[in-house]
Amino acid sequence: MMHLQNKIALITGATSGIGLAATKRLASAGAHVIAIGRSRDGLAAAAAALGDRGEVIACDVANPDAIALLMDRIRDLHRRLDILVVSAGVSNAPDIGDLTMAGYSRLMDVNCRGAVFSFVHALPLLANGASVVFVGSVAGRKGQPGDPLYAGSKGFIRSFARNAGTSPDLLERGIRVNVVAPGPIDTPLTAAATADGNANAYVTGQLVPMHRWGRAEEVAEAILFLASDASSFTTGAEITVDGGMAHA
Repeated sequence: MMHLQNKIALITGATSGIGLAATKRLASAGAHVIAIGRSRDGLAAAAAALGDRGEVIACDVANPDAIALLMDRIRDLHRRLDILVVSAGVSNAPDIGDLTMAGYSRLMDVNCRGAVFSFVHALPLLANGASVVFVGSVAGRKGQPGDPLYAGSKGFIRSFARNAGTSPDLLERGIRVNVVAPGPIDTPLTAAATADGNANAYVTGQLVPMHRWGRAEEVAEAILFLASDASSFTTGAEITVDGGMAHA
């Protein structure tokens, strides 16, 4: 069953889009959710959505030292984590020919370094039988024309998480690690990127066989499945939530 009563869940990137939808869904399934983000308005939105079912903590996952301090705080508050959802990510890379070291770092420090050290610093807190869910992207498998740095960062997440999921030291503790790979999802970020209508027409007309955008809540359902005991025999796997895009 997909219930999470008495579970402690930490979600990074929890203040918007897929992360916020996962925050709401895991809380509604009974988890106590610790929502992590860096936007003041987003943290307020997450706090309003959680009420007494969790808490919000400001943290920039691009800073590994900040993540380490966050985990120390969680250890003091809760002693353990049963669920870790690594959802923080950005997609603001310039055209590859215009890429600078600063632009590279803005994306990779969050998407790759932030994801890895969220996992690494959480490891001592993960309870036996814990579930870790990384939010990747179908771009990590299919590619994303015009945005190779973003696609590369998500390809890294796919490979890292799937290999971690079959690590003997984690399996000895019953810890499962899986990936959810969304396709085009209707979020504030994608809405801004497709405001001119041309990209929207391409997504719904050609890119996605189901001819629509996905909803963040649909991705959250896949995250819930992997976070729950319903996926007890699933590790090192990737669930694609993309309306058929990866297979088109």
